[in-house]
Amino acid sequence: MDSAVCSRLQPGRLIKIQRSNGLIHSAIIKTVNVERLSVSVEWSEGESTKGKEIEIEDVITINPEILEEIPSASDVKENLPLPENVTVQKQKRRTTLSKIPAPREVATVTPNVSAPKQQQPGQWPDSSPSPPSIVVLGPCKSEGCSPSLLRSNDTVPLTCFLPTAGRARTTRPHCATEPSPTNVHEVLEEPLSIRSSSSANPVRRKSNIVKEMEKMKSKREEKRAQISEIRTKRAQEFDSSCPNWEFARMIKEFRATLDCQPISMNDPIEERRICVCVRKRPLNKQELHKKECDVITVPSKCVLLVHEPKLKVDLTKYLETQAFRFDFSFDETASNEVVYRFTARPLVQTIFEGGKATCFAYGQTGSGKTHTMGGDFSGKTQNVSKGIYAFASRDVFLLQSQPRYRNQDLEVYVTFFEIYNGKVRSCVLILG
Repeated sequence: MDSAVCSRLQPGRLIKIQRSNGLIHSAIIKTVNVERLSVSVEWSEGESTKGKEIEIEDVITINPEILEEIPSASDVKENLPLPENVTVQKQKRRTTLSKIPAPREVATVTPNVSAPKQQQPGQWPDSSPSPPSIVVLGPCKSEGCSPSLLRSNDTVPLTCFLPTAGRARTTRPHCATEPSPTNVHEVLEEPLSIRSSSSANPVRRKSNIVKEMEKMKSKREEKRAQISEIRTKRAQEFDSSCPNWEFARMIKEFRATLDCQPISMNDPIEERRICVCVRKRPLNKQELHKKECDVITVPSKCVLLVHEPKLKVDLTKYLETQAFRFDFSFDETASNEVVYRFTARPLVQTIFEGGKATCFAYGQTGSGKTHTMGGDFSGKTQNVSKGIYAFASRDVFLLQSQPRYRNQDLEVYVTFFEIYNGKVRSCVLILG
């Protein structure tokens, strides 16, 4: 297959193809496979795009205008410029260049030319090829200087001349100077010096993409500087010696957005068969000494929030807050009296009405079970009158003394036992 035909079948060209059902329609060339002499085409049919592979011979058969676009060898030769035309174009270019005024001091170029042939005075130079033309301009200092017809390698007063095909044509110089040992070989190169001078300091223009990238970079740096400044200010507001001061700040800012309404003594008591409550204890002395964070928030009487500090993949710190719902939730400011009123006190009334009630505290070591059930601690001394045991005992005897329960011959007894490692031990027997 002729390479000229393949050069006409370029990707993106619109051609006609024939389908297997005989239908002829237009398609766009996507790829050209020179080895297999085939082209891949695509066309839109409805909302979908279809394609197929067709041999180049079939394409030419359906599209004969492709062969008409290929110029013949005779046309190519006719379009080529003749040697004379090329020479005339060179002369015009050199003539144009020769009109450009040259500086007084020019670059020194020593052309590699052969020795000049001797010729008779007044004889016209022969038509042998001449070396590259030279243009030398300088101040005229000698008397009676006139244009001369010379070759470029003759040592005579310098002039400006241009050779043509086989002949040398003189041009009228501005002036000519007598040769000297220092300026005989001072010449200008043809158009090379002009080209180099025009491209010595090219002016490069930035594309819009580069400008946008520079703007994005400057904005990113400004944002980083602002974030760094904000972090510095926030660090001054908190104790920077705290290892988790950033999380503490996040928790503080989160709590500032909440409308907390903790439980109080004035809230009504709701009767429930099973009541599950939670109580938050404050940080102890050891935790405060380590400057640990308080990650529990009680915004209302039945909701408890847990703030979990986490890190992203890029080590950015953030909080993940989880909410838990209970029948009652008590914050660190709630007293044992408030806890007893909403938890154990309804159970005391139940046992006087013939029911059975159980109240127990569950939690890990140091969570505040003994404090809640037994009473407040002052150092190692416990005030047993402020615990749920004492509050429940007081209400039991108070109800027993009332008229409606006085004639029922109710007896009160108490047992203390401990469940530890799957074993039950009586605390009364140990004490007795």
